[in-house]
Amino acid sequence: MNRKWVEKCRKIEELASHYSRHPLSSPYQPRLGKPWQPSSVWKLFHRQAAALQYVKTCKEDVHVFALETVLDDVGRRLYLVSTYTEFWFYYSKRSKTLAHCYEVIPADTVCKLYFDLEFYKPANPEADGQKMVTLLIKFFIRKLEEHYGLKCSADFVINLDSSTDEKFSRHLIFSLPNAAFKDNIHVGNFIKTVLQPLFPQSTSTHKDPGTSVIEAAKIHDDTSKCNIAEATKGTCNGGKNMPEELCELSSFLVNDKYGGKQPFIDLGVYTKNRNFRIYKSSKLGKNAVFELAEDNQFSCKPPKHLSAEEYIFLCSLISNVRFTDTLKILTCASPSDKNGSSRVSSGGSMISGSDMSGYKASPYPEIDQFIWSVVTREGFQGDEDWCLTMDENGNIKKTQQIAAPTEEHLSGESKDQSETCDKDWDDCIDDACILEAAEDVELADIADHSLAEWNLEHTDIPDELLLEAINDHTSVQQ
Repeated sequence: MNRKWVEKCRKIEELASHYSRHPLSSPYQPRLGKPWQPSSVWKLFHRQAAALQYVKTCKEDVHVFALETVLDDVGRRLYLVSTYTEFWFYYSKRSKTLAHCYEVIPADTVCKLYFDLEFYKPANPEADGQKMVTLLIKFFIRKLEEHYGLKCSADFVINLDSSTDEKFSRHLIFSLPNAAFKDNIHVGNFIKTVLQPLFPQSTSTHKDPGTSVIEAAKIHDDTSKCNIAEATKGTCNGGKNMPEELCELSSFLVNDKYGGKQPFIDLGVYTKNRNFRIYKSSKLGKNAVFELAEDNQFSCKPPKHLSAEEYIFLCSLISNVRFTDTLKILTCASPSDKNGSSRVSSGGSMISGSDMSGYKASPYPEIDQFIWSVVTREGFQGDEDWCLTMDENGNIKKTQQIAAPTEEHLSGESKDQSETCDKDWDDCIDDACILEAAEDVELADIADHSLAEWNLEHTDIPDELLLEAINDHTSVQQ
């Protein structure tokens, strides 16, 4: 009896040792199974460039997220490619591996107006962060109407808070109705342009204001005479000739750790492929996550199939912009450009002398549909990349020409042809000319079909035509 018991214990110990060395697989996690949910895409990359490149080749509407993690005792970032729906499916489970996530805002991509607000509390004991945020929202709502004619309210602003006892930290995302900026560079230009009165005129032609800590000497001298309490009440007792707007702007200035002055708007977050911390995430090694602020006024009315939290998550993503026929694309030149100005474009109208490029779809669905109808005829597959430029006269430049495959295409080689429309097209702006152009397209289509039906094996070329071609060739050589 004892011998059998010892043998049984030995086998149990062997099994325990085996499973400790070869643990069982993790529990099965169901994939997205609802009819309206996309196909599963979940791919990790060590480099951001590789992740962004993969997005261009993926058929699904995928996006890049940066994940902060510890590998080999070193903090690193991995880059995840997935759809918004699938990412939220796993992210909402509060997994430790997805506790420190950032949205990658792709370069040259339409995006929302956003702010990263922060200041060091011990250096600013009298600063009222909540009042400063309220004033900033009202101020930029007014500036959006002045520069672009857009009307919005605090109901369109997502206010996220990640403050601690030491640091005040907020994210503001303006989910503007039917409007978005051309990219986050233009967002930064707009904000720097608005803040320009804070900076001496002597420095404005050399360098954009503040992508880092700004020294006290660079801030307008009169701003120190106006405080947040006065600004919020609409009064100012600062310098004698101090403009009221400058007094209002001065409420956005805070002290840094080194005794200098700086805006509490972080002007360094408007760069290409910027990583921006998302809703419900904290920094690696920290516990403060971004939650809805107490004074948040965003109107949360989630559509069917979406929870309130998922809706807030989607609305808070900077590059999550839905293209419509009436979407207005906002642009703003750099403050250092004297000829720069703020522009707004709607539908298919022009954007001041700037390139727009991307993949999958352009901002103009009707043009996409027409191009695809031509490119994919007879089973041919065209390129998905697009690049569009329009100058002040409406000329299209640097437009990638997409045509049926030639021998060059079939061999794996292709060329991008860039050309500017000639003056005949410039003068052609009436309906009759557009109709004539449409007829030319139809004739070209008929010609393509005729050539396709022409079989050289059953068609003899007349001798006279061959002799004429030989004589022409000989005369050219002579």
